[in-house]
Amino acid sequence: MHFNTKIRILEFIVAGIMLDLIENAIVFKAASGRALAFEEMGTAILVIIPFAILTELVIDHPRFWHRLFRRKGHKFDHLDLRD
Repeated sequence: MHFNTKIRILEFIVAGIMLDLIENAIVFKAASGRALAFEEMGTAILVIIPFAILTELVIDHPRFWHRLFRRKGHKFDHLDLRD
């Protein structure tokens, strides 16, 4: 497995899942005044995972925007989006 792939997977776990779970717990506490229960945390994780996959592994892919605009006919000759 390449180093960049390991970094993207680690980013997916930390930023995509853990930070979203912490954010949901804070919002839940602020909105309801009580802590997030274990069952609710499981539900939150089930909701977080698809969105984490979409944002961290698809949209944050280094070539996502280049491929998206190339398909729509835009040219990136003057702009280098590679890392």
